[in-house]
Amino acid sequence: MNKSVFQTWGVFIGLIIGTLIGLIFNVLKPDESFEMIEQSHWTQTIIDNVFYPIGNVFLQSLFMIIVPLVFSSLIIGIADMKNPASIGRLSKKLIIFYSCSTLIAIFIGQVFMQTMKPGSGISQEKVGMVAMNMKDKMSSLKEKSSIVGDSLWPGILTKIVPRNIIDQFGENNMLAVIFVSLLFGLSLLYLPSSNSKKSFTDFMSTLSAMSIQIIGWIMKTVPVAVGCLIAITVSEFGLDLIKSMAFYVIVMTLGMLTHFILTYSCFLKFLVKIPVRSFYKRMLPVFSTALGTSSSSATMPVTMKTLENSFGVPKRIVSFSIPIGTVVNMDGTALFEVAATLFIAQIFGIPLGLSSLFLLIAIVFITSVGVAGIPGGSLPILMSAIVVLGIPAEGLAIILGVDRLLDMGRTVVNVTGDSIVALYLASKENVDINTYLKEHKIK
Repeated sequence: MNKSVFQTWGVFIGLIIGTLIGLIFNVLKPDESFEMIEQSHWTQTIIDNVFYPIGNVFLQSLFMIIVPLVFSSLIIGIADMKNPASIGRLSKKLIIFYSCSTLIAIFIGQVFMQTMKPGSGISQEKVGMVAMNMKDKMSSLKEKSSIVGDSLWPGILTKIVPRNIIDQFGENNMLAVIFVSLLFGLSLLYLPSSNSKKSFTDFMSTLSAMSIQIIGWIMKTVPVAVGCLIAITVSEFGLDLIKSMAFYVIVMTLGMLTHFILTYSCFLKFLVKIPVRSFYKRMLPVFSTALGTSSSSATMPVTMKTLENSFGVPKRIVSFSIPIGTVVNMDGTALFEVAATLFIAQIFGIPLGLSSLFLLIAIVFITSVGVAGIPGGSLPILMSAIVVLGIPAEGLAIILGVDRLLDMGRTVVNVTGDSIVALYLASKENVDINTYLKEHKIK
């Protein structure tokens, strides 16, 4: 427990120190009119050669191990259920819960943006200036958004059912990883008992344990890596853009907090039936990791460990629901995409009628499934949505500067939703979570 507390507060300390360093570097950067022909400024040199490599290697290391962890954990989770009927029962509950939760998040995002209208105070001239400064990033997003159509029906089927397993695993296509893992796990249940079946199950169990062990080593570097990642963002944009976008950030944050506190508290109280305060207190390691990495995939091992050790959720349920939830359940992402689209529409004075709003909801609801659980993974989908609705793509540039901050928040919402679903499934499987909480008190 002491190690967990140290890791949690270590992340927050890393965030604070990284933010301060980023602000100092932003102030010390030379003016854009100052020509640096043969050498970069020393602040940029440190960012490029120290901060960026450390942060990038940390994220790459986590993504490297995610596929074997998801693959082995899902297979073991299904194998431990013993009965295919249990999988069908849990899957139905997952789908219903995910759908309701996502729709509530979308509704909250719409209400806040339509009511407070933060986009009405942003000039199109400022959008144009920011778009020019970020033309390289905008070009990259346009290229990525061009293939977002594959996430819509019927293209999503080709993302789920891979032609080449190894190729899709290498590309971290998590929908394909989930599908193949479910197939292997189900086929394992139908095989008659044999030594070879037991050997394969033992191998998958060992692979899962090895993946968790490796991730444990990586997570020891979280405070330093998080400090580097946030320093990069703050040094690039500073506080000027954040100040001009303060109202947008506040409205978006209020929407996320409403879902995070109000919606999830209702789920915990009336569906899971456990103390709300105890849940949020025990989830601190998960929240801090999500804030630091802005990645639900990178946070997944911490989420699984916390649910097992702090709430007593059986491994079979954690191994089944969390990998699927990390890919499918994206409440924070759905809320953000709807709210950000409405914000950009307000900037350009484009009214969205009822039909456009329904189209927006459909796009977000479908494409939020399978969004890459990495920093900024939802931006290409957001660009695709605003283009479909006839909103100038350049409007996306204005939110790029503050997106890392909001990405941290929506990742926390995403992983919290995943955790509550796992607790809900455990309660429906007659797991006495409240007794476990009383017997395993935390300081």
